[in-house]
Amino acid sequence: MGKSAEVVATEKRTRAAVEAYVKAWATNDRAALLSVFAEDAQWFDPVGTPAWVGRARIGEFWDQAHAGGSQLEPRVHRIVVCGNEAILLFKMVVRHPGGGGMALEVCDHMTVNERGQIQLAKAFWDEGCMASPD
Repeated sequence: MGKSAEVVATEKRTRAAVEAYVKAWATNDRAALLSVFAEDAQWFDPVGTPAWVGRARIGEFWDQAHAGGSQLEPRVHRIVVCGNEAILLFKMVVRHPGGGGMALEVCDHMTVNERGQIQLAKAFWDEGCMASPD
């Protein structure tokens, strides 16, 4: 039994949002990252900590991640899309100016709204997910 045209369109919109999220990190584009989130989005990173709610707060998360000129490079292992939800399995490589950094294996769960924006994002990772950057 095949998927309906509506489900196919929803999944295409969901995949596009996740890919735009990855591209924003890969190209160091803060504005692009913020535009992929809904105005009232919630982002738990990691799950179990308070949510970053709204684009302004998500912008603060971006700023903290890039503090001191750190560069972040996502390396996608897999994107799984089911309807308006997706799982993004990736390694975020963080490099600090002058050397050093870390890699973090992450599993993101995202829900995308009808406008093609991330409404809810949950990042799953803990200390056991951290490694050297190479």
